[in-house]
Amino acid sequence: MVRLAKFNENHFIDSAITVAAQCGVAAVSMSAIAVKAGAPIGSVYHRFDSRNAILARAWLRVKSDFREEVASLWGGGDTWAGVHGLLDWCRRKPVYARFLLQCEDSPDFNGGLDDELQAALEQEQAALDACFTRCAAAMPDAGDGDGDHLVLKFMLIDAPVAVVKPYLTQERAIPASVDAMLRASHDAVRGWAATTTTH
Repeated sequence: MVRLAKFNENHFIDSAITVAAQCGVAAVSMSAIAVKAGAPIGSVYHRFDSRNAILARAWLRVKSDFREEVASLWGGGDTWAGVHGLLDWCRRKPVYARFLLQCEDSPDFNGGLDDELQAALEQEQAALDACFTRCAAAMPDAGDGDGDHLVLKFMLIDAPVAVVKPYLTQERAIPASVDAMLRASHDAVRGWAATTTTH
C-alpha cells in the first residue's frame, strides 16, 4: 500500500502566507513555516531548497489569485466593479489581503531564485499590468498621460487599500459603510477625471 505524504507543498506555501500576513515578510523562515505547518523542518527542505523559493511561490499564489478575482474585473473599464471586487476579495480572503499589505511591493529575493521561478514572477506581473492597461484603454474618458494612470491607480487600488488597511491590520471585519464611502469617493474622482479630460 502506498503511503501518502502527510505534508505537501501547498501546506508549506499556505503556512508561509499566514506567517507573513501575521508577522511580516521578515518573519518568514524555514523554521517558522515548519512550526506553523506542524511539520518537521526537514519536510520543508525536502520540498523547497530555500526560504526565497517558498516565499516566491507564496507571492505568486496570492498575486495570481488577486489578478484572477479582482484585476480581471478591470478589463471592461468599469472601475467601480474593480473596487467592489477588491472589497469582496478582502472580506473573503483577509489572510491573502494582509499578505499583500505586508509585502507592499514584491519581496526582495536578492536574486536567489532559479530562472524558472524568476520568469514566473515576471510573467505574473506582466499579466497584472496588462489588466490595468486594458482598463485604461477601455475607459471613455481615459487619456494617455501618466496623470491619467495615476488617477486610475488611485481609484482602483490606492484609495480602497487605504480605507480597508486599518481593518485588515487589526483583523477586524470590513463594515458595509466602507462600500458607500468608497463609492462616493470613486464617483467623485471619476467625475473629476472626466471633466478634466474634456477641458
